[in-house]
Amino acid sequence: MTLSVSSPEPLRQLADLVSRSKRGVIFTGAGVGTASGISTFRDMDGLWARFPPEDFANWAGLLRTATLQPARFAEFLISVLEPIATAQPNPAHLAITELQSIAKMTVITQNIDGLQQDASAIDVYELHGTLFEIVQTPSGEVIRHVTRSEVAEVVDGLRQSQKQLWSFPSVMRALKPIFEVSSEGVTHPNVVLFGDQLREPDWSLAIESTESCDLFIAVGTSQTVRPASDLISIARESGAEVVYIDPECGGRGLWIRDHAECVLPELLQLMTNHGNSEEE
Repeated sequence: MTLSVSSPEPLRQLADLVSRSKRGVIFTGAGVGTASGISTFRDMDGLWARFPPEDFANWAGLLRTATLQPARFAEFLISVLEPIATAQPNPAHLAITELQSIAKMTVITQNIDGLQQDASAIDVYELHGTLFEIVQTPSGEVIRHVTRSEVAEVVDGLRQSQKQLWSFPSVMRALKPIFEVSSEGVTHPNVVLFGDQLREPDWSLAIESTESCDLFIAVGTSQTVRPASDLISIARESGAEVVYIDPECGGRGLWIRDHAECVLPELLQLMTNHGNSEEE
């Protein structure tokens, strides 16, 4: 069943599902962040259209590009880091947090931007890691955390290094707060690239939550990034109701073809009004 949010019926159906749910999951993808100014990777005008994944979506490709094409490497980093450095939670993030206050909902995200936590959500599992933790390889130990303002300073440093034609040394100096190669190893943001294992214990906890949920809401996800997208099949096989909120990507079950920042606040308002009516 595919419905537009312009009709109240799909929202009423979803509100009823949330009200009856004993244990729900909200599974978020890049589409949740677009209203905060963060580009998706896989849309026609997304980052992968400008920066081929074979060169920018894995550590080997990134290091090769950094060495051979430092200017291109810097352009990619600015494209990724700058929107995140200035982003703030949008109505979708805020609505998800509010939904957690009226229903038992775990959040599983593929995003690395930390916006759902900034919106004060709890029980957030980050399958692809986070830009704001810095780890050391090969140990994987988290050695420090960075803030959005520190990420913004890295972007400023990269722009300043353009004056030196983005030479490899100047780019690496600009990246030092979040990326550095030394005799002790490599320090870098704790993000999952192609070929990496999903973050633990988040992935195991996400599977556990999905297997035990009765409602699984996929929001703003292309459903093409595996193994994260396997959670949808796991939810269905476990007997959960599966709902999709996305203008382009849906599936079997209730599919509301609209943007997360439009649907979720309306859903929250509907549920709040319904709750107030019952109290009266």
